[in-house]
Amino acid sequence: MTLRIWLVYGFGFLLTTAFFTWQAQGLQCYGCNIIQERRYVDVGCSNPEVITCSHSHKGFKHRFCLKTESTTLGIVLTSGCATSRHCQQQELPGVRIHCCDTDLCNSATCCRLGTLHFLCALASLLLLRLWVS
Repeated sequence: MTLRIWLVYGFGFLLTTAFFTWQAQGLQCYGCNIIQERRYVDVGCSNPEVITCSHSHKGFKHRFCLKTESTTLGIVLTSGCATSRHCQQQELPGVRIHCCDTDLCNSATCCRLGTLHFLCALASLLLLRLWVS
């Protein structure tokens, strides 16, 4: 095997290992105005905390991050972990419900790139560079 093939296999192994390690830690979301493990998390949502979602809640799996916002005031009301049942609820008048399924996707900003996005972009560029040469 050539050096190029060894590099591609090694890089693929590292990416696969990182992905499975990342998945094993559990979903992380920003949390505010919620109770987590018998304590209130950031009352007022002025400085949301990063929380790791428990794997289940009353038999349903936490697979989403949730953020509720007041449409009239334009402020975040709550944020935290959610089940699919929470995300399928009808929106209340004056309240917007937003669910997403990646780490820290329920931030105040709409589009936030994570470390995994940058790693995938870097991997693509490296593989393209190896393929072309």
